Amino acid sequence: MSYIRQLIGMFFLVVIVCGGPYMLYVEKEEVHFAPERVVTYTVYLLQQIGEGSLGTYYSGNDERSIAEDIVPFAINSFELMFYSVLIAVLASLLFGLFLQRFAFVRYFQKLLNLLSTIPDFVLIFLSILAAIQFYKWTNIRIITLSPTSDSSNMWFPLTMLAIGPTIFLMKVISLKYGQIGGEDYIKTALAKGMGIWHILVHHVYKNVKPFLLADLKKTIAITVANLFIVEYLLNVVGLTRFIFSKNGIYQFNAAVMGLMGIILLSILVYLLIRAILYLFEQIAVYK
Repeated sequence: MSYIRQLIGMFFLVVIVCGGPYMLYVEKEEVHFAPERVVTYTVYLLQQIGEGSLGTYYSGNDERSIAEDIVPFAINSFELMFYSVLIAVLASLLFGLFLQRFAFVRYFQKLLNLLSTIPDFVLIFLSILAAIQFYKWTNIRIITLSPTSDSSNMWFPLTMLAIGPTIFLMKVISLKYGQIGGEDYIKTALAKGMGIWHILVHHVYKNVKPFLLADLKKTIAITVANLFIVEYLLNVVGLTRFIFSKNGIYQFNAAVMGLMGIILLSILVYLLIRAILYLFEQIAVYK
């Protein structure tokens, strides 16, 4: 029952957030506060849900059913979120922990530390400019910038989306590796002649894991924040399209369903990454 209450509370929180533009509006240079407008839209949305429909939204000049589009949109957003977070976790463990002792990895981390000084949206914008220049040189199109066309591929948006969370999580793991590597029990394990891999997996990883799980939620939050930018700029057909319509019209039903869908996908991604880490531990750590 507690999960149901949390889900209901989350839904109404999303309703309040999405209803902001209707509660506060400017008319004749005066700011008006009208919460009753959100109540009206919410009642209509609940009626649509009760009838087995989620309402409609406009894509350009076409009126489309939210219920028909929400599943394929959610699949595209899920793939971007899940694989970008998975890349961040794998890269942080690989380069921030297991391969940390190699010199080329430390140089790679210095490059990422340099990139971390640049905001994520600037990195995405610079990547788009680089893709445009690449097209001018080779006549090979890897992105679609036309607002009337959808993205031509998924690997480029996925790459852009994975940059931010990977940099963040790798810095966290590298920092904890440096702190744990100097502990007395690590020195004792080395003095006993234990192998490097054994120490990394059975001693360092176990102590890094709590910090990894603690920052996994922050990693997903960074991914979600960048998802809005990536899907909008690269014309990815995802859940953010319900929130940022191509014709610029804000639609309450679509915004609520889009934002609620992104939140639920974030929870699903978190649970799946936890499951993958659990399988890794059962295979490599606790075998």
